[in-house]
Amino acid sequence: MLDKPEVATQRLFFREAVTRAVREEMTLDRHVMVMGQDVGAFGGSYREFDGLYKLFGPARVRDTPVAEGASIGIAAGVAAAGYRPIISITYMDFLMLGFDALINYAAKLRYKTAGRLNAPMVVKTTAGAQGQGVAHSQCIESWLMSVPGLKIVAPSTPADAYGLMKSALREDGPVVYIDHKRLFPTPGEVSLAEEFVPFGKACIRRDGTDVTLVTHGYMTRVVMQAAQSLEGEGISCEVIDLRTLSPLDIATVASSVSRTGRLVTVEEGQSTCGVGTEVACQTFERIGPRPWKRLGALRAPVSSNPVLEAACIPDAARVMAMARAVLDL
Repeated sequence: MLDKPEVATQRLFFREAVTRAVREEMTLDRHVMVMGQDVGAFGGSYREFDGLYKLFGPARVRDTPVAEGASIGIAAGVAAAGYRPIISITYMDFLMLGFDALINYAAKLRYKTAGRLNAPMVVKTTAGAQGQGVAHSQCIESWLMSVPGLKIVAPSTPADAYGLMKSALREDGPVVYIDHKRLFPTPGEVSLAEEFVPFGKACIRRDGTDVTLVTHGYMTRVVMQAAQSLEGEGISCEVIDLRTLSPLDIATVASSVSRTGRLVTVEEGQSTCGVGTEVACQTFERIGPRPWKRLGALRAPVSSNPVLEAACIPDAARVMAMARAVLDL
């Protein structure tokens, strides 16, 4: 068997991988532009747009007021006019202010115009808890998954942050790109060559035989930690990182659950009507019911108090408990 050729990589922080993808696409296509609060000379709230203002100037890297609804509306109009804007919404909680423009205009534009117009825009928003309280910590991915016309991605590694952003900026319709506060400072290897991560293709992060753990975003790191600890107990976990939430790669999940016979879904958002519920339902529609447990945030707002925040959000210990429960151990 021939060895696979080694791929040259560079080690980047998650936020740097986002920057690199955007910089490359802005260089290739003059229609790509960045909009949002503090995206200009400051470089973004998490410095994920560092250096772009200096390279491309204020015409293509535009600061907006603290007015998320207006900003998403402007981005949708700009996209309909032929540009490819990235609109940065610092906290996912405030994406709600732009739902009318995003859902009723951008996501439906191709349907309203019989395909004559599209809104090729990327709404980049940051989810998750990190000490910032009830209105800056929510994960509402499952709300967006129900909207026809929206594509939703949630990378967990720098390589996927790069590849998914590249793919998002080539899409012909609106994409919601969800990153997580705790991921920005995490490092990882990113190919030096241009690489795209296709939408609708999950990644098996760890092979296993006893139970399938399905998750996305920052929770992938938590689940991987749990899987490694469970291996010491003789429990073999297969870990699937969804990467894109719409479209879902149910084929990969269903194949895994068919082999392991059990499913645990993990998310930082609410499990009621959550991502895991949809994954499980679509999986069982394909292969029939299997033992399943779901884990999400407690049914409470996420506090800025570090003790209460930790009590609300899934951690490795709770993932391990759910895996044992589905195995009836």
